[in-house]
Amino acid sequence: MGDETQETRQKPPRATRLTLLCRGATASNRLSRLASDEPLLEREWERAERLAPLLPACDAVFCAPEASARETAALFGLHPAIAVPLRDVDYGRWNGLALEDIAAQGPADLQRWLSDPAAAPHGGESFAAARTRCISWLDDQHAVGGHLLAITHAIVLKLVLAHVLDAPLQAIWRTDVEPFGALTLTSDGRRWALRFFGSPLAFA
Repeated sequence: MGDETQETRQKPPRATRLTLLCRGATASNRLSRLASDEPLLEREWERAERLAPLLPACDAVFCAPEASARETAALFGLHPAIAVPLRDVDYGRWNGLALEDIAAQGPADLQRWLSDPAAAPHGGESFAAARTRCISWLDDQHAVGGHLLAITHAIVLKLVLAHVLDAPLQAIWRTDVEPFGALTLTSDGRRWALRFFGSPLAFA
């Protein structure tokens, strides 16, 4: 009896699979502006219909608090728990601006932001700070078990991918994530490993 109890206690944690799904497109995507909390484009309803059959069955669903993430969940008929750590980056006074507009206003500030992940010349949140809160949430999911789905933003997928691959944060500038793109990770209870990165719509 004692041996069985000890064996049970030493049983490895249940494997966890986590799929991070980029929310659908907004006007900011179309106009190449830094993100703002705005609704999805109308065309995303049709794209969501194509993607819905490809979404795996999940044991739990989360989403970022912004309207675009919540609307994406609604397109798939999901009722997620809000995961505040997966929110979009706060771009401060640059929120809603295109990079060309930012360059015209303050080229030195833009260059510092592009080259230093710890910099936040816009008065908002740095990429380094955003990574910290995303990874803290990610680490909390190690031993949850089952398949989890989290609907969030492209930058979150980029930050998480760089972390899992142990890449420098500057790698986010060499990573493209399109709306409805997906990043799937697996955990053995100790570390996350990359399973899939790309667009499920490519197979629709």
